Amino acid sequence: MPIFSRIAILCAAILIVPLHAQERDGNTIVQTPGIALVKPQPWSKPAESEVVRFTAFTDRTARGSAGAGYFVLRLPSGKDTQIPSARVVKLILKPKTIIELVDDSQRRELQKSIDEMTAAIAAVPAAATALADYLKPLQADATRYDAGEIMVSPNKWDTRENYRRLEIVKIEQRLRRAMTEAKIKKDFDLDANADFAKLTEFAESDAALKVRLDAMRVESAKLVSREEQDAILAKLQSPLSPSAAALLLDQLKALSDPSPRTTSVLRQADVAAALTKDIDTLKQSFENLWNEESLSQGAMPAVPAEISTLIDALNSKIAVFQAGAPPAGIWLPSSTFDACVAIKNALPTLQARLAERDYRAAIEGINSLSAPARQIGSKTTAAFATIKSYSDAQIAKFSALVDEGNTLLTGTDKKLAVAKFQEALAIMPDANLEKRISEIK
Repeated sequence: MPIFSRIAILCAAILIVPLHAQERDGNTIVQTPGIALVKPQPWSKPAESEVVRFTAFTDRTARGSAGAGYFVLRLPSGKDTQIPSARVVKLILKPKTIIELVDDSQRRELQKSIDEMTAAIAAVPAAATALADYLKPLQADATRYDAGEIMVSPNKWDTRENYRRLEIVKIEQRLRRAMTEAKIKKDFDLDANADFAKLTEFAESDAALKVRLDAMRVESAKLVSREEQDAILAKLQSPLSPSAAALLLDQLKALSDPSPRTTSVLRQADVAAALTKDIDTLKQSFENLWNEESLSQGAMPAVPAEISTLIDALNSKIAVFQAGAPPAGIWLPSSTFDACVAIKNALPTLQARLAERDYRAAIEGINSLSAPARQIGSKTTAAFATIKSYSDAQIAKFSALVDEGNTLLTGTDKKLAVAKFQEALAIMPDANLEKRISEIK
């Protein structure tokens, strides 16, 4: 039979007071009724003892001296009587009310009390009548227990099966509450838990309970997994490097039973990975756009339709992605995409400036795109450097011709000076220079 848990300590045993091993101060009255087995004379045999009933007693025996001192017994009449300790064979206190009798260990304690009382009757026949009042309730309780009943509280009996069922429910509820309320789920060890151990004993003869305990193990593992997921998700709320974010996401993927939030974050991470791949494709499209020979001659390519289409599609996808409020730790190369957008938007204007031979304005545009170009790659950076070099060279040629014209003009060779100025205008239009020419003529 399984060992049932105790609601309280069994307090049914009679107190048979041995006269040679008591702790006492000689003054405290023990307010418990009982009987004293008292010999007629100190030398009389125990079997000759008579029974003296008392409602309380005071122990005033002497320490270290056998038979020295006395007991003061308060009789039912309310009077006290003093009896030398040498005449007192035993003090037997009335058994306390049994609070609970639910398992075999309590039943053994009860039997011990019955056996001690029975032995006292055998030694002192005169005690039989008085001890019968103590013994009969104990024997009755033992009989009921042996017949299959359990005392769950004073004088309240139940069947073993019903008590077992209620006890399992109570322990199971307490265990589940402790498991779910544990502040640190991974530190809640089912195998080290006393309630789980009790339920495991019950489960030896209860297949349904065993199934529930197996489910509880699964639930405990689920709680630990959710706790780990929450910790990782909290870390992902902060900006992270791509490698650090990837490590945390791999840890999330490795955990069993993902929570809805984990599933959502992993889905967002997959979307971010797909967007990153598309941005890499876009970046490579720009890297493949440049023709060094054309660039060296000041020819800037137009933006292909496929790049514009890809940027528009990515712009919509990124907007949807960001609307889902992804964790800050899920990395997306937004700066690279923004660089691609900036160059795509600037290329038509830069192309127009070069076609107009407005190299100063072209250089301003190129300078503003140096940082975005570096975000895209080395070929794009080199392309803008080539265009800038070409523009610088054209401006230098223009300036050299203007300087020559100014020199000639100083020497009063106006016709040749104007020719130089017109050569300069052929390289790069300049309103101020055109005005000077008109004034010279």
